[in-house]
Amino acid sequence: MILVVDDEHSITDMVADILGEEGYEVRVCHDGMSALLNIKRDVPKLVLLDIGLPVMSGDLVLRELRASGFHHLPVIVTTASTNPERFLADGATAVLKKPFTLDRLIELVGWHTAGSSSGNPV
Repeated sequence: MILVVDDEHSITDMVADILGEEGYEVRVCHDGMSALLNIKRDVPKLVLLDIGLPVMSGDLVLRELRASGFHHLPVIVTTASTNPERFLADGATAVLKKPFTLDRLIELVGWHTAGSSSGNPV
């Protein structure tokens, strides 16, 4: 199961549809606190985490996950930030810069759900 976290419903709808077509089970959250609680209750195989979230920002969710022992949970950060590499230092497995292509999304999800972390994380 993949957890998609973004406050923009159009993005979560699109990503959930695309990943569903690829055969993945998908859950969606629209704020950081809901995502954190959801992850702790039922750990997904992968998290697609936007940084600009209400209630609790994505970078805080990421740091809390890593501090709480979720070191092996792949977290792909999605961001429009001009310096996305900084999220790798906070524990992101990879960064998907917005706007992203659907091919790149599917590629990164495939790498990280198959247990492989080879390839370019940014």
